[in-house]
Amino acid sequence: MGGVLPPAERSASMLVALYVLLSLVLLLVGDRIPQAFLRGTGATLFAPLDRVVLVADRVATAWSENKALHTRLAALEVENTRLRLQGDENRRLRQALGLPGFINPALRPMEIVAMSGDPWPISATLGAGRGSGVAVGDIVVTSEGLVGRISETYPFDSRIMLLTDPGAAVACEVESTGVLGVLRFSTTPRPALTLTAVPFADTVQVGQRILTSGLSTRYPRGIPVGTIAAVGKDPNGLTQAVRVEPAARFTRLRHVFVIPGPREVRP
Repeated sequence: MGGVLPPAERSASMLVALYVLLSLVLLLVGDRIPQAFLRGTGATLFAPLDRVVLVADRVATAWSENKALHTRLAALEVENTRLRLQGDENRRLRQALGLPGFINPALRPMEIVAMSGDPWPISATLGAGRGSGVAVGDIVVTSEGLVGRISETYPFDSRIMLLTDPGAAVACEVESTGVLGVLRFSTTPRPALTLTAVPFADTVQVGQRILTSGLSTRYPRGIPVGTIAAVGKDPNGLTQAVRVEPAARFTRLRHVFVIPGPREVRP
């Protein structure tokens, strides 16, 4: 009886013998077993495990995204509350000073039917005219920012003077600092929108947003125009040359919005 192995060792010995026997069988007949059969058997055996792993990964990803969304939502709620308080304060201050309030513009969706200009577009044709209520001086924007203004109207279409027209000029300001300038399209040393008439005493930085300033009768205040891409020196050496990356994508213009323009520039 002393030579009899304990149950645990007998089980281990049997497993080793089984593995050895299985290895010998596979060596002898492995080449004869169809590979498709082996792959199908393996897929059938491990499919439940794969599904469990996939579900666990999706649950972990969903939990992580849910946590990030809750954090973002909380931050937006705080920011929204702050903006509401500042809006109320701004409205009270403007009333106390007798200043006019901001009016939400009425946006009318329109479609661009043609572009003109070479090598860069300087104008576009709007598929709506006087019959649709479009008037000279109306502002044209996209969801990203300013496109231009209506310069000519016809019964069924209109002409848009884009910001890339060398004859266009827009009074603008830097959003965060209030630095003023005039946006123009220049062709030298390379085609670009440039914020001109910015003194060296005013500090501007790359990445700051540019908005319309309202200091002209053509464009209302607060319309996004673009962001500062580079800061240099004007060719005359007297002011800064601020290159602006436009907010609207002029090479992809298709659908735009028309805002009624100031009455002063209408016929």
